[in-house]
Amino acid sequence: MHATLALLDTTLPSTLPAHAARAADDAEFAALIWLEEFIALAQRALAAEDDEPERRRCEDALLRRVPYLRAAGLFDVFEIADPALRAMVDAHA
Repeated sequence: MHATLALLDTTLPSTLPAHAARAADDAEFAALIWLEEFIALAQRALAAEDDEPERRRCEDALLRRVPYLRAAGLFDVFEIADPALRAMVDAHA
């Protein structure tokens, strides 16, 4: 079973100063990039199961992102569907 991730509209109140709104937009954009990269790397790692060097490159890059995504609470809300990939991420403390 796969779930669809819907991003909520997190527009900022108009009372924030312009520089604060830009900084929040930049942080939100950076977080989305990290999430998109993590998903793309996971998909590439799973697709490259017969290409050991490619799979390892993707897994290494994916695992470098895990501490940041864990700190952001991603794994408190979502579970990785692939058992092997989930075990690898869970083991990476």
